[in-house]
Amino acid sequence: MPFVPDFTTPFRYRLNPHLAEVTPRARQWMLESDLVDDTHMLEYEMARIPELMAAAYPGASADDLLLSCDLMGIMFAIEDEDCGSHPRHSVAGIATRCKAMIQVMGGVDPGADDPVVLAFSDTWHRLCDGMSDTWVVRHRSSWKDFLDNHHTWEPVVVEKRGMPTLEDYLWERAYSSGMYVLYDWSERFSADRAEIPQPALEDPRLATLHRNCIYTIIAINDTHSLEREIRRNDPVPNLLKVLMHHERLTVEQSVERAKKMLADAIEEYLEVEFEYLAHWWRSGLPPRQMGAVEQRLRDMRNWTSSNCRWHCIVPRYDHVARDPERDRPGLPTQPAGRQGKDT
Repeated sequence: MPFVPDFTTPFRYRLNPHLAEVTPRARQWMLESDLVDDTHMLEYEMARIPELMAAAYPGASADDLLLSCDLMGIMFAIEDEDCGSHPRHSVAGIATRCKAMIQVMGGVDPGADDPVVLAFSDTWHRLCDGMSDTWVVRHRSSWKDFLDNHHTWEPVVVEKRGMPTLEDYLWERAYSSGMYVLYDWSERFSADRAEIPQPALEDPRLATLHRNCIYTIIAINDTHSLEREIRRNDPVPNLLKVLMHHERLTVEQSVERAKKMLADAIEEYLEVEFEYLAHWWRSGLPPRQMGAVEQRLRDMRNWTSSNCRWHCIVPRYDHVARDPERDRPGLPTQPAGRQGKDT
């Protein structure tokens, strides 16, 4: 406990056809970027990042799928620093890194001291390629919210303020999950890179859909990661820890609450998605913009499905056996210089 194989979603699960091609390229990029080394490659392999991203963006091109893997590799590096090739930062060190990443998005040179900041600079420029200034500004804000939360709340909240309330936890966890960053990628990784019009972005129903998608992520992730976090003495709060602390629930009761949270979030998501789509279909949006709206909703469904399936197959949380052929250090890597454009 708490491995919950009966977490389910009604959304289709499918993999990007470029997964096999991209997997070794993503591994090589992590090595060349010094985010992991041969000694710590096992942790990266057990995270199954390419599978997670291939199901989240099943229609992305090979290069875009690779970029999504590289970006998620950075997120894993800053979340799980003790699994990478460099020691875990102090809280002050985490703040310095996050502030440097924010400065990179403003055009500041990344310097040469921190491999994570250097890697982020590379992916940031690739990510913004071909996108409008409006999208870049919005996406910069999404990253800033994630990075600010990472150093001002997540690692210090329990020590400084005690276990957060459920309401506070869900609010802050929405940002620490990084999902608002990932939502923007639905436009960047679409075939035509069409962007959602501002009125559709500001529709409060979309905020409800975003929130419910995040609740599914929290319910599933926090349940499966609890034992790992306890074993590592991780200071960050967790949904189950919050419920056990404030409502005096057992682990089993907390898991049941997480399962209900998932079911309720999906039920409300489906109701609001229908209303949101119907409204914008009737509004007469140009086909390209309407396509971007529909893509955002497809990607939220894909993320929910991908996250649910990923937690049931990934050895990262120790309730799935390692694959002896794949989950081992020292796997062959391909030569550098294999990250060119699709042909």
